[in-house]
Amino acid sequence: MKKMFYVMCAAGLAASLAGCTKIDTSATTTTSAASADAVAKEDNKSEEKAEAAAKPEVKLIGAHVNTVDSSYQAGFDAMKEKLEEVSGGKMTVEIHPNGELGGNEAELVEKMATGTVDMIVASPNFVATTGVPEADLFSIPFLYTGLDHWTAVVDGEVGQAIEDKINAGGVLHSLGYWSCGTREYFGVKPVNTVEDFKNVKIRVQDSDVVRSVWSALGTNPTTLAYNELYSGLQNHVIDAAENDLGNILLQKFYEAGPYVSLTDHDIATRMFLIGTQKYNSLTDEQKQWVDEAAEYACKEQRTFDKELNDQALETIKENGGIVNEVDKDGLLAACADAKDAAAEKIGAADLYNKINEAAK
Repeated sequence: MKKMFYVMCAAGLAASLAGCTKIDTSATTTTSAASADAVAKEDNKSEEKAEAAAKPEVKLIGAHVNTVDSSYQAGFDAMKEKLEEVSGGKMTVEIHPNGELGGNEAELVEKMATGTVDMIVASPNFVATTGVPEADLFSIPFLYTGLDHWTAVVDGEVGQAIEDKINAGGVLHSLGYWSCGTREYFGVKPVNTVEDFKNVKIRVQDSDVVRSVWSALGTNPTTLAYNELYSGLQNHVIDAAENDLGNILLQKFYEAGPYVSLTDHDIATRMFLIGTQKYNSLTDEQKQWVDEAAEYACKEQRTFDKELNDQALETIKENGGIVNEVDKDGLLAACADAKDAAAEKIGAADLYNKINEAAK
């Protein structure tokens, strides 16, 4: 009997222990699952924080009218790269080339004023339309003796004076000066002397300053949308046009206007700009980042532009372009008075004189 009692007690104890073991295992499983969930949630939070840290706090919209292999694109690429670097990824630039956000620079300037676009590169004549007529000083043809003269002007007293006027206008804020090669004549027939220019219908930039100087050479200057230039030459709407060698090559203008005459009439100045409203919305630290990146972009753009144009002339010749020198002294003499009058008309005679002094 006692034996049976002990057996029953042993069995009950075993069952009891077995029951306890079962309960403890369940609790452990529940705790492990909860811990796993907690770890997963922490991982998700870490991923979300990482994504938030990687996403820029400020994205500037940049736009230009040239191709992705142009010096404009090279300048914007440099701006984006440096801005992301100095800001630690807190700022970036979204770049729209090929006229995606505006088919011409006039449209981009308008969109800059309305805040649709944040950063652009534009010719001086378009900047002049924003209430800074003095900017068109840089549009006057035959203004510089060479690249060193141009650099001294835009990076010196004259360039700073124009920047100050742009910034004071309240629409645009200058980030520096870009180059766009040395502009040359190209058309359906060559020109060698002043006499050859008479009655040539030439497409030029939409600027009174520019038209007045070309008129002094005897041409019939006209305006035409940039994207119609090639067909305009093909269809004899115009006889000639003028542009830098890089774009003459990249846009294949030498096919429609095969005669490239080296007038060297303009070392083209381009203005790298950000909308005043956008710039003023940035913190002091963000402005510093933008200024530092812009300075870097200006240097990189100019280097790329020079290399592009140095190579372009030989490539144009290889592709069938017919290149000739011109009587530059004769051209300078023919348009000297027109240049003086143009500077006077836009209220920039003093700055014009300083440009001439810088050449000495």
